[in-house]
This record gives sequence, C-alpha cells and structure tokens, in this order.
Amino acid sequence: AASKGGSSPSKADKANQDAFRVEEDMEGPKKHWFAVYDGHGPVGEKCSRFACEHVAMEFCKQLRSGATKEQAMSRAHTSTNTALAQSAIDDQQSGTTAVTAYFDGLDLLVSNVGDSRVMLGSVDAQGKLIHKALSTDQTPYRRDERERVKACGARVMTADQIDGVEPIHEDWDCALGDEIDDGGDPPRIWAQDQEYPGTAFTRSIGDSLAESLGVMAEPELDHHQIKPNDKVLIVASDGIFEFITTRGCLDMALLYNNPLEACLALVGESYKLWIEREDRTDDITIIVGFIEQSGAKRDHGVGVEEVAIEEGTAEMKKKKTRRGSLGGKAQ
Repeated sequence: AASKGGSSPSKADKANQDAFRVEEDMEGPKKHWFAVYDGHGPVGEKCSRFACEHVAMEFCKQLRSGATKEQAMSRAHTSTNTALAQSAIDDQQSGTTAVTAYFDGLDLLVSNVGDSRVMLGSVDAQGKLIHKALSTDQTPYRRDERERVKACGARVMTADQIDGVEPIHEDWDCALGDEIDDGGDPPRIWAQDQEYPGTAFTRSIGDSLAESLGVMAEPELDHHQIKPNDKVLIVASDGIFEFITTRGCLDMALLYNNPLEACLALVGESYKLWIEREDRTDDITIIVGFIEQSGAKRDHGVGVEEVAIEEGTAEMKKKKTRRGSLGGKAQ
C-alpha cells in the first residue's frame, strides 16, 4: 500500500485526509480486509481515521454476534456513521468514503460507500487483460443515485449551473472508470434554494448536514468468486483514478512483480497527471494485491509507503474543485 498527501496553493500544510487498512487473517485464516477511506471537508482526516478504526472493529463485533458477513458489513458502516455523529468530531460538512475488499477464502465481498473504487484485473485464454470495476461510484452521474437523492428533496446541479453560466440539464453520461471526466465540474447535491452542501457523491460516512438530502452511509455490496485467471486487485481513492481509467490502472500494476513497486508507480503517475492538469493535487492512496494460485511463484514484496515525490514543473491550470464537497454554508 502507498499513500501521498495532496497539495493546495491556498493551504501549504494540508493534511492527508486519506486512510487505509490492511488486515490479514482477520477473524480467522484466509479472511483478509483491504480498505481505503477518502476524507473530505474541514476535518476530513479525522473522519477517515475514525472510519478506518471503527468500520473494521464493528464488522468483527457483528460477526461475533452471529451476523452474516453481508449483514455485518452493512451494519458496520451505518453504526460507524452514527458513532461519528455522536463523537466530538464535527461532521456536518466533513466525512469520508469507505471502500472495502474482504476476502473469505475465495469469496470476495466488496463494499462501497462513496467514490473510491475496487478494481480487478484478469486475463483471458489469449492472455489479454480483462478489466473490471468491482464497485460502482456513488455520485450524481448515476441516474439511480441522482433520482434517489432528488426524491429526498435535493437539487442536482453543477457549480456552473448554480452560478447561472451553464443551462440547466442532466446530460451527465460520463461512465466513470471507463472514461475520464475532463470537464472538472461534476453534478453536485444542493439543498433547495440554498448553496450547500455541494457534495459530488451520494453516499458517505459523515456529512450529517447532507443526510436529509439523501446522502447516506448504507453501502452497496457485491460478491466475486476468485478464479484462476484473476491476477490483480486494486483498492484506491479517487486521487489515483481521476485521470487514469480502470484499465490503465490495471495495465500499469501488471507491469510489476512487486505490489509495493506497482503502488509507487501508480501514485507517481497519478501525481504527475494532477500537476499537469490542475493547480492542486488530491490525496492519493492505493492498495495493490497480486492474486496467486497454489504453487505460483511471485516476488513477495510487501510494504507500506508514505510517498514523497518531487513536484514537477508542468504549467498548472486553474479549474473548479473536481470532487468532494465545496463546503458551502447553510443559511
């Protein structure tokens, strides 16, 4: 795993708001937990670290009480959301994503809240890469999520639409993961007749001010049965894939035998693209795992790295905040 804090011209001492957790043999042999949390808002780093600790803890607690792993996963997120709201952390306009890949032997349970992502790389009979996102970003780009929050009373508009410089429409058909959103002005969630909270996601842990507008901590769950042709798994915050497609991430990871080297390469490439295209860089966090069958040999380079990369000299362009919350004030 590797993580690099982002940079902002307006905040030189910006905290890394991402967190991650890797637990091997959690609650039993061959039960492994890989999770990434991408915080946002004024105290996003506190939210992500709170979730990083409590989601796994609540999951184990639920399993011990007799819950199925699916029940345990859902309850772990919703109870963590409740605990965060009751804590000393001000989560009105701060929160975190939470994406988890939980291995129970060969059964992979994927849980997602927000817009971090789990990606799987496999090969076909001819050795060609098959790329697949095992989670689906929960953002207003998705029609079903957009309609759900609108039913709760939310407006869904871009910042330019709010400012009156773009016509009102819902022509947001970008398939995130397969395409890159080059516009930099995503649809966001707003209260009726007020310019808050401006979240570019429809689910999160925290963001209590947005809960009445349909933003919730209930995860979407999916299963994948690991097969012999599955080769690499990536769990990452959106800092990794803002400018790299799912296929691009998996292609690069498979160039390496050592998962830490793959992590560092993807962090470096993502960082380079950020400084080429924006006047800031997002926090960037990634976990890479190579999937091995019995008897297979691979370099077992495993490690965790806090990445320090020289800043490039590419010309930076001023754009709107691409993701997260704009942090508007309630009136």
